[in-house]
Amino acid sequence: MEELKIEYISIDKLTPYDRNTKIHTEKQIEHIENSIAKFGFNDPLGIYGENNIVLEGNGRIEAAKRLKMSELPCVRLDYLSKDEMRAYVIVHNSLNLETGFDDMKLMRELRELQSAFDFGDYGIKLEQFDEKLTSLKKSFLKPYNKVHYLISLDVNLNDKVIELINALQRVEGVEVESSLN
Repeated sequence: MEELKIEYISIDKLTPYDRNTKIHTEKQIEHIENSIAKFGFNDPLGIYGENNIVLEGNGRIEAAKRLKMSELPCVRLDYLSKDEMRAYVIVHNSLNLETGFDDMKLMRELRELQSAFDFGDYGIKLEQFDEKLTSLKKSFLKPYNKVHYLISLDVNLNDKVIELINALQRVEGVEVESSLN
């Protein structure tokens, strides 16, 4: 694999990949446009060949056109064979579909940032996570009246087990049930 170098190429010299299987809706392109306007164009396009075929970033090109950008950062992927190039487009676009978010961490981040930042401009609606969060809370925060400890010890340690049980029984509010097998 070659070292990637960023080139700035005129937007009118970039060719959308005609076999691109990724769908970009009008709404998504609007969200990409808002992201670029707010955070900058931070993700170079992956291009291939003499015609600068865009393997990754076709949605970003559309958003950049709306923002009247004239040049875009690109990295060449010419080291790929034609079959690898075609496969890469599919692999690249599907990798982020494999997993979701850590819902608890995501909710914390969104809640902490919601007063300073409008995520709706990027297609992120806090309400869509509320149901997930409620479900997570119900599954993790079930009320328990007792705390159970499972202690597995070697049978040859019978004296230590009895000593441990006696110590636990002396702790106020701790109920100890034991069965030595």
